[in-house]
Amino acid sequence: MFLNLIKYFLFYIFFTSAVSAGTTFSNDNPSEAEEIKDTIVVHGMTLYGKIVKIGPDRLSFRLLYSEGLSHFAYKDIESITTKYTYHISYNRMDIEGRVVAIEDNTHLKVVQKDNTERTVRIASIDNFIMSVNDDDSFENRVRNRFPYTKGNINLGFKIEQGSTIKNSVDVQFNIRHKQAEHEIKLYVDYEYETRETEITPKYDYTDELVGILTYNNHFKNDQFWYVSMAADYDRIRFVKNRYIPSLGYGYRFEFGKLAWLEPTIGLGYANTKYVGELYPEKSFAAGALGLSGKYRMNDIAFINTFIIDGFMIYYPSLENPDLDWIFRSNLNFTIPLFDFLSVKLSVNHINDTNPADNVGNNKTTTNLLFGLDF
Repeated sequence: MFLNLIKYFLFYIFFTSAVSAGTTFSNDNPSEAEEIKDTIVVHGMTLYGKIVKIGPDRLSFRLLYSEGLSHFAYKDIESITTKYTYHISYNRMDIEGRVVAIEDNTHLKVVQKDNTERTVRIASIDNFIMSVNDDDSFENRVRNRFPYTKGNINLGFKIEQGSTIKNSVDVQFNIRHKQAEHEIKLYVDYEYETRETEITPKYDYTDELVGILTYNNHFKNDQFWYVSMAADYDRIRFVKNRYIPSLGYGYRFEFGKLAWLEPTIGLGYANTKYVGELYPEKSFAAGALGLSGKYRMNDIAFINTFIIDGFMIYYPSLENPDLDWIFRSNLNFTIPLFDFLSVKLSVNHINDTNPADNVGNNKTTTNLLFGLDF
């Protein structure tokens, strides 16, 4: 099964070459009948279109009369002027205006509606989206209404007909709200599968849910305090419900502008109830050790961008770490296809002291998912 998923994933890698590889640049000025919006100059080449995204290291630009995106490092951009108005969120402020210049490859000069000029540090921008005055679509209204909230929802499914009939679905949801030092993150992963054969009726082969809600307070530079509530159930492994509140300290290590790691350390308390009365309820005080990170690779042949991200959380019992522990990890390999669509290979691993000998402690699942980013 794992090898098949790898083959499918490689197929989508080559598929993306048809939709995202190569963008034709034009150095010709458009005719007077053509509507010129945003303008950028890259290595002496004048390009017309509109800004789609302002990232920490580069700008995403959609050329006039083109569906593809071009990505330019700020060091390569000589000038920027926009006729569209943009909603810019940074340093607890929200402004609307037109970009009239880029300074030192690190700052944007913005002219607001009242002709007031502001210089905005690119690294401080939390969100950069078109104003509803220039785009009144429902999606853009929502993005303007919630400028500090981002996320994605990913869906994978499988239908197999044969000697064994299999129907499965995997839904993964991430949402992040960050404003200044306050950050709230929600991660949810639900997997469900039924199986049926000629001699056995339909039964639940997988039925599990993992949810993690976390609040981070970035009190100083890359340091933060966190409070988290993890909850899950796994009917097939006899886990009726489990709750793990925890709190602690974390630090972010940044490696350039494309990679970061966040180790955390803290204390928690785990409480687990099992299905039926076969096993007693279990509770224990635990340490809380975590690691999350992200690595983004740009300008890759055929696929343009490749993202690796994930997390690990380990809760060892303070009294008997060899007898009681809970471990969760998630590793994702993502290829963005368009502004809002991506394909993802997701690997989940759990390891805990499950009392059912026939179930065991370890479980690993690998799924191919399609994602919608917002």
